[in-house]
Amino acid sequence: MASDPLGQARRYLLLGEPQKARLMLELVLSEHPDHGPALLLMAITRTEIGDAEGAERDARLAFAHPELRADAASLLARITMARDSTEALGWASEAVRLDPGRSEFRLVLARILRERRQFDAARREAEAGLTTAAGEDERVEALVTASSIALQQVPRREEAVRLAEEAARIDPTNPSVGQMLAAAQMASGRRTQAIVTARRILSENPVARVPPYLAQVATALLVRFLIGLVTLVSVVTPLLTFAMFAQIYGMPVGSRVGAAVAFGSVCVICVGVLSPLRDPGVSRAVRLFLRQRPIEVVALVTAGVIALGYLVVIVTGFFPLIPLMPLLALAVWTVHEVKLTQLRPPVS
Repeated sequence: MASDPLGQARRYLLLGEPQKARLMLELVLSEHPDHGPALLLMAITRTEIGDAEGAERDARLAFAHPELRADAASLLARITMARDSTEALGWASEAVRLDPGRSEFRLVLARILRERRQFDAARREAEAGLTTAAGEDERVEALVTASSIALQQVPRREEAVRLAEEAARIDPTNPSVGQMLAAAQMASGRRTQAIVTARRILSENPVARVPPYLAQVATALLVRFLIGLVTLVSVVTPLLTFAMFAQIYGMPVGSRVGAAVAFGSVCVICVGVLSPLRDPGVSRAVRLFLRQRPIEVVALVTAGVIALGYLVVIVTGFFPLIPLMPLLALAVWTVHEVKLTQLRPPVS
């Protein structure tokens, strides 16, 4: 056994290797079944692995040790939240009662209160967590938690943006902070800022570390911008074609000229809007998310179909295709807008 098995187990957890931490802790507990710190660390490890039942059992055993009760109660609050928010609230309140100066305990309680929609109480606990934060990491966590609470209340969404921006100034490359900031920007109507935030985090972090919501925002807003501009071109094109070019050149030639202008515009739009995909991080995240949202694929295909339709008119002069393009584009754009509103911000 290692000279410091608990320290080694903690290092494994920090490295994202909970299975190795579990093996190390099992050796300790096989010799000392009532070792309080090992039981608490095992509960944390089982939580990382996804063994909620085992984690709760070990956390309850750790709670029997007076010096560990606050930590064990806070952990039990996180474990039990998924099945019983009332019990979780009791554990979180007990942790704060035992050690009111610990920021992390305040924030666990704040998040549980938020999920129970007790927003005023949640806000007070988040503010207390911010006040008692011992370092920048805890301050960032407190700001993100406070932002997530404000985000749930429509009148406070600008406050959610402000809090998330403050967290981003402290830790600009943290994916969780970027996720909260993008969510707040989306909810407050700042979609251009949201896509900038999402693209920045995607380009600065491996895809495995990036929360899915950032990929969702980057993909959905890129496609929205693309299909929106293509829709605008398709609406303007019949007006130019029939009211201007056909009057000047006659219908056969005028329709080809109008289609050529539209085709060139759509191509320029596609190249310009999709240019962020040249970044490998953004491109990988978008490809992964496209598989989960058929509407994004449909919108991209629609842009291609519209470009192809204009090309057909250029070659054949079959002008009745021109007024059909805005109908297709508007239909897809409308569905995409509806689906975009269904993107739910994350719970942090």
